[in-house]
Amino acid sequence: MIIIVTNDEHRYTHRDVAAEDGITFGIMGYSEMAQRAKALPEATYIFTDVDRLDPRGRRKAAHAYRALRSHGQKVLNDPARMMSRFGLLRALNRAGINDFDAYLAEALETPRRWPVFLRTEGNHSEPVSGLLNNADELDEALAKSIKKGVPLPALLIIEYAAEEVRPGLFRKLSVFRVGDRMLGYTCVHDDQWIVKYGKKDITPDELYEEEHDFVVNHRFAEQMRPVFELAGVDYGRVDFGLVGGKPQIYEINSNPDIKLRPDPSPSALRNQSNDTFRANYLAAMRLLEQTEDASAAA
Repeated sequence: MIIIVTNDEHRYTHRDVAAEDGITFGIMGYSEMAQRAKALPEATYIFTDVDRLDPRGRRKAAHAYRALRSHGQKVLNDPARMMSRFGLLRALNRAGINDFDAYLAEALETPRRWPVFLRTEGNHSEPVSGLLNNADELDEALAKSIKKGVPLPALLIIEYAAEEVRPGLFRKLSVFRVGDRMLGYTCVHDDQWIVKYGKKDITPDELYEEEHDFVVNHRFAEQMRPVFELAGVDYGRVDFGLVGGKPQIYEINSNPDIKLRPDPSPSALRNQSNDTFRANYLAAMRLLEQTEDASAAA
């Protein structure tokens, strides 16, 4: 059995997985885990949404992680190790993996290059500003954000790092990690630099061909393994773009919204890519179950 542990309001992300045959799967909120602490079932536990926990909640999750391990359970994503968005972006820059840097707004550091934009720590929502080209624009954007009630300690200044894959077309790539398995994933395309959900009917056929290669041959997958290791993440999805042919890491989501049966696409090749990812993902999850069963048998 595999149990995803998440914030109560984000239990929806793995419903498609729970609906699949051939896998014993459960979804548990952190509050439920606390209530059932002395009677948790034997399972592989995957801690997610750690970045959305407050410090007290993260400590409690870290203690729960250690208690499960001490009782012989297989557990992924140590809440005490997992990095914040800022910590990861800063570490990736210092390691030479990312060419762009990030700054805490309250640290009063001056960005080394422009443009920049504002994001908030502890969530996966869109940026809270557009591109800012100089210090005056940055100061104005910070003032506006604070006026709207965004806490200064939550604000991050991030250097812009994106590149069109075709004129007027931006692309976000992703790789999943499921335990030891690294999986290629489908792309998201948009006509703006903020690529989150994408737009329909803007992707040329040749990019679907390239996407199919990403998914089938897991291109960039092993290149992302050190990123997950640095972040302390055993399960999740890393999102990145290519700038000058080099991956630039934007974030790791430990609780991604898993769409195993998305709406059919007009592109037959996109549908094949979706089917391939679904098969690869479920195989990786079943391997976690088998590993758990083998450990129990030993």
